[in-house]
Amino acid sequence: MDFSKIEETREENQNPEENLVFHYNRAERLKRAPKIVQDYYSGNFKPYKGGLLKSLVSTRGNRLLFVTIVFAFGIILFVRYFGPEKRSGTLNKVDVSLSAFSYEESVYASVKFNDAGKKIKSSFKDGVPVYATFTAYDKEGATLIEEKVAGKYEGNEIFLRTTFSDYDIINVGAVCGMGEGLLSLESPVEKR
Repeated sequence: MDFSKIEETREENQNPEENLVFHYNRAERLKRAPKIVQDYYSGNFKPYKGGLLKSLVSTRGNRLLFVTIVFAFGIILFVRYFGPEKRSGTLNKVDVSLSAFSYEESVYASVKFNDAGKKIKSSFKDGVPVYATFTAYDKEGATLIEEKVAGKYEGNEIFLRTTFSDYDIINVGAVCGMGEGLLSLESPVEKR
């Protein structure tokens, strides 16, 4: 093939970038374009007027995705409102709970070890050392104060209490120990 007769540049321009010749034909390009593009350029394009819900359930895949999202959202709400609380738990078959409230310029926190059941009360008759390490947090989650309180559990209900004098505390955590077991609890500070 002889390419010598094809003009690819214009010699009269000094700038080499302006010497290139481009061959562009919109009609030729639109012949090979998809129908939606051809309709758009001819003015026959009709935009889809469906709403958000219609587009979410228009195809089988979209319906499946929509149902999955709704189901996951429902599970999250159920667990959030009906799931286990961080304020209470079980340690060596004894129910333990944490509560914290603010009054005037102090925050009062207490860990309650409930009565042991009749079946296991005899295992605590000699007394088991218990402790709670209270940690106070501010609104950024930074630790403000940490305090450890100890006691002796003999199967009856006992409280381990402490007081913080910082009013910026919004959350209190407690790591409770009884014998070899550990339990981590967390409670927001209630305003009273």
